[in-house]
Amino acid sequence: MLPYTICFLKYKNQILLLNRMKAPWMGNWNGVGGKLEPNETPEACVLREVEEETGIVLETVSARGEMHWTNFGEANSGMYVYTAELTERPFQTPIATAEGILDFKPLDWILAEANTGVVNNLKPLFESVFSAEPDSRYLAAYEGNKLVQFCKKIKR
Repeated sequence: MLPYTICFLKYKNQILLLNRMKAPWMGNWNGVGGKLEPNETPEACVLREVEEETGIVLETVSARGEMHWTNFGEANSGMYVYTAELTERPFQTPIATAEGILDFKPLDWILAEANTGVVNNLKPLFESVFSAEPDSRYLAAYEGNKLVQFCKKIKR
């Protein structure tokens, strides 16, 4: 079982992101999520983490696959990837929380080539995370904090 979850909450053409106040990825925009607790399912974890980090109570999320990462060719860790569609904007942003700053960011801003403020695996992940391929496995290879390779494999 993978140790982490992440969720991307979409409202219209915007994604709710968190600019983290602590490592890893301090000062970078990313989805919300966290570490599974003992005997917790990935879905229960992501629902709990979304509520803890945003105050939003979700009833359902869509499983989008798994993301694994390696560093210097060694398997390190991974997370379960989820999305959720919001029917209304739950609060005005930006808003400061204990975890960092929450803000809705336009998808084209997130994907902009010149944008260096998002976690470096976010752009390639977003190319398919909202598509109709929910059962994907992603692999991000790092050298230190530098993303050197990203690939996607559809599970069958």
